[in-house]
Amino acid sequence: MTKESTKISVLITTYNLEKYIRQTLDSVVSQEYDSFEVLVGDDGSADDTVAVVREYAGKHPGLIRIFEREREEGKAYSPIERASANRIMLLKEAAGEYVSFLDGDDFYTDKLRLKKLADVLDDPANADCSMAAHNLNLYYEDGSTHPLCSAGKERKISLDEYWKLMFLQSGALMFRKGDISDLDEGTLKYDYDDNLITFRQFMRGKMYYIPDCLASYRQLEGSSWNSMDAAEQAYVNLISMGMEKAVGPQYERLINIRHYPDMLAARKDGNALSPEKRESYAKRAEALGLTESARLIGSGEGLDGLIAASRGGYYMARCQRALKKLAGRY
Repeated sequence: MTKESTKISVLITTYNLEKYIRQTLDSVVSQEYDSFEVLVGDDGSADDTVAVVREYAGKHPGLIRIFEREREEGKAYSPIERASANRIMLLKEAAGEYVSFLDGDDFYTDKLRLKKLADVLDDPANADCSMAAHNLNLYYEDGSTHPLCSAGKERKISLDEYWKLMFLQSGALMFRKGDISDLDEGTLKYDYDDNLITFRQFMRGKMYYIPDCLASYRQLEGSSWNSMDAAEQAYVNLISMGMEKAVGPQYERLINIRHYPDMLAARKDGNALSPEKRESYAKRAEALGLTESARLIGSGEGLDGLIAASRGGYYMARCQRALKKLAGRY
């Protein structure tokens, strides 16, 4: 298969995932689709992740390519910025018309996953959709699962509906690659993560949503996210809020509604963090040019006003979702 004939690029990011990467790769190479490639970006793993990927590349010549990024010993890195750079690097190397990210500990559960999403994007009736997406199973270490999203109706979803209350991890998406020059500068190169990946695609069109769980999203107790307390998670999300506003300032009201729970958590739990820890998040926001986020995290100035201004829209969105569920339209 030549680069010119590649329809889909599956972009897998890894960092010290030797324990899980075999299951991930098995789920991808077993996909029943004729025109796809697999690009693996390893972010300087210290375990045998790279050796396992090379083993699979040898078994599947022409299908898997690996890209290795180095780390300086003893140097502290931002996990979000490193993962973002890894994704963007893979996206630049991707030959496919359609691309799909996959974390190296997650895995597909349907052998037709690629075909089902590609068929959606191939359909001329969905030319207004920049991405196709499916539900995910949250997968816990004891083997139990639970759907991530409660939406149960297949349909097209607009930014206005999605951004108020919905969330799908980026592994649920397949999107049209299109022009990626905007990723070389500005905000996205520092936080090209779940929400910003999806938000960027909504700048280009709607989402076609399939309610079936076609993949599993592994929940690790020791992950960088799960190891944070409520205040730290709120501050990370308030930084993302600032980035979303930088990318799509015309959607400020929607963004505020989405992050209303984060504002509440910051007000409630912020004092539980040490002043030094809180200041570190404020400094990161300031370094990224996110003045509002830095102020909300650092001094809290304006937080109460933003909470008051967003409350009505947040609860209205919850009421609208409840009514849609009752009517079978959600």
